[in-house]
Amino acid sequence: MKQKILLLLTALPTICLTSCGERHYSPADYVLEMDYVTDFRVLQITDCHLGDKDDLQRHFDFMDLTINEADPDLIAVTGDLFTYASKTTAKKFLDYVDGHKVPWTVTFGNHDEQCFFSIDWLTNELNNYGSYCLFKDIQDDDVHGNCNFAINLMKDGKVFEQLIFMDSNRYYFGSYFGYDYFKQNQIDWYSALIDETTKNNDGLVVPSLMFYHIPLPEVNDAWAAVKEGTATNVNGGQQGEDPCNPKYNSHFFDVIKEKGSTKGMYFGHDHVNNYIVNYQGIDFGYGVKATDRVYYQDSILGGRVITIKEDHTMSYQDYIHTYEEVK
Repeated sequence: MKQKILLLLTALPTICLTSCGERHYSPADYVLEMDYVTDFRVLQITDCHLGDKDDLQRHFDFMDLTINEADPDLIAVTGDLFTYASKTTAKKFLDYVDGHKVPWTVTFGNHDEQCFFSIDWLTNELNNYGSYCLFKDIQDDDVHGNCNFAINLMKDGKVFEQLIFMDSNRYYFGSYFGYDYFKQNQIDWYSALIDETTKNNDGLVVPSLMFYHIPLPEVNDAWAAVKEGTATNVNGGQQGEDPCNPKYNSHFFDVIKEKGSTKGMYFGHDHVNNYIVNYQGIDFGYGVKATDRVYYQDSILGGRVITIKEDHTMSYQDYIHTYEEVK
């Protein structure tokens, strides 16, 4: 975990140096913008797991079925883009997504470091990609992870909705071995972002949605509440495997509820779960796996569109396809 050890008071209002060479930035430094259009469509695809031994064109043709049918305003890939991929394979995938000429972005998953390149290399590629890519990571900051940023959807000169992308990290090797969790400085970053956005919106909280890879531990409680009848399975999806979430609970969900901004959280990681549960007023949403790499179910391959409406409610539509369609 990055730790801020020394704060130097300087004349710079937004940047402070720490003893380990990291910098503290203003929340505004992490924000990108694009225009909101009515019924804004975010296509979530997840867990592609592309590697050097794959027939990439076969997977690209399959994902085309979803992307072309979904007609999105933004494509969000929520982690595990690659497994055992080289830089060449990674660049081919980024070029493939960009070739649809639609704004797009990514978060990272636990398998994205199991490649023939580093996460820092991939981060740098995305930071400098340009074209239709909307991605921003500040690599010398004091926030853990490699993809913590926001895209503000703008309407009439104001933030209409905020899309928050966070790095749920990869593996934890401390008191247990397992999946990692959101660190305290990431939670603090989220809080500061919501507070700053609220302040700049005349004190009114701006609705937001979150995208990341590894689900929060509370996803277990959400599904249990569905079975007890105290929460709603919004899309009729299924739980095909037990959630593989962190053993450690950093209580990020408590902060999210307290801030009152985020109304939906969308993730991947567990390939045969595809449900959306409204739990304590927030939608927990497993994405639909994008390819047949690693493990999967034929009945839940494709992607999902999250439509953000004028009244800030969301609707969902899954796009399911089979590889038979591309043969």
